[in-house]
Amino acid sequence: MTSTSAPEVSKPKVKNIANPRRLLILAPTSQSLTTIPPLLHSLTGVPIVDPPQKETPDVQIPQSSTPLPPGTTAPTTTFAGYTTHSPLRLSTKYYTAEVPLWVDEIPLSTENTETTSTQWRTEFLSAEAEIVREAVGALIVCVKAPEPSSQPGDNTNPVEREDVRAVRELMGDVGVVKSCIDEERGGMGDVPGVLILVGGKKSAPGTSTFKAKDEDGLDLVGDEELGEDAAPLSAGWWEDQMFDMGLLGWEVIEWDPTEQSGKVTRNKFGEYEGMPRIKEVLETHDWAASGDTLDADDLGSDDDFDDFVSGDKSTHSRGFGEEVNELEREMFGLRMAIERGGDGHEDSEEDENGEDKVESIEALMMRMQSIRDMSADMPEAQRKRLAAKAVQDIMKDL
Repeated sequence: MTSTSAPEVSKPKVKNIANPRRLLILAPTSQSLTTIPPLLHSLTGVPIVDPPQKETPDVQIPQSSTPLPPGTTAPTTTFAGYTTHSPLRLSTKYYTAEVPLWVDEIPLSTENTETTSTQWRTEFLSAEAEIVREAVGALIVCVKAPEPSSQPGDNTNPVEREDVRAVRELMGDVGVVKSCIDEERGGMGDVPGVLILVGGKKSAPGTSTFKAKDEDGLDLVGDEELGEDAAPLSAGWWEDQMFDMGLLGWEVIEWDPTEQSGKVTRNKFGEYEGMPRIKEVLETHDWAASGDTLDADDLGSDDDFDDFVSGDKSTHSRGFGEEVNELEREMFGLRMAIERGGDGHEDSEEDENGEDKVESIEALMMRMQSIRDMSADMPEAQRKRLAAKAVQDIMKDL
């Protein structure tokens, strides 16, 4: 008697997103040195060994009482425009992707800086920044959670506090940028937004903390609120603030960097908390760039230059045109980092060099656009040759 084996169940093919959009991580300038390194380490599993540095004129060398000679520079650590960290590797049953990270700093209104979050917003909403907005797949804003008042009987409305107002203003400006990207993608919610409150979990007086196990044996940890309102300055309270400000599509997550790695907890609703929840939000997003969906048969073809020469984003061909678009995004990010990296002295040699760099980058971007325009009516083969030569020349200039 011939035995028949059970039919094999075909497993769904896991798509590889070859060129995903970026994860943009924002932090207040005064907090980035303490919040960004643990965040990137927890997200990617890769620590920051060599923090990015820039040259700052006439800065005192740490632990030194000797002033620097005039015109010399000392390195200072900054995460403004940081793009070289290891990518965020995501692997689900639907797709795999290595998501590039882009970190930037935005000053709070309480910081004594020449730039403001409003200026950052204006830069990102400009016509020149359209290609940068197109590259953003999700937004994370990482801030130190404002602490509740330690004064007994202090009934001050937290919204009136200076540190809380500063975070609200920051989120207002970032929220406008997110809304713009959502609109350009065709509707609200296309770009996930996560506000990370760095610090211990906030509990209000009159709440009791309980612990239990779910069906998988994971800890259920949450606040059993005795009142209807969320605890002041808690994640729920901030969600209410975001809603009142008209900032929709944002998730607020409390995260304690000192928590044990690998520890998984859920709240009383069964939702993950902390870093597991942050990763869950990012995993449930489609990181594919415009024209590339998870249902496409080919997410990584490298046989077409037409994206570059025509600016056409309707096809899902990638290849050379995608590399050029990436080059444009890098140059724009570099330009903004240079513009924000000055020391405030208009006549300094460093500022003059910075202005020259910005002008050079703008000139290169204009060259690429002019090549697109003038090659629009050329035969296909001629357009491809022109595109290849143009990018080679630009790479040499860079």
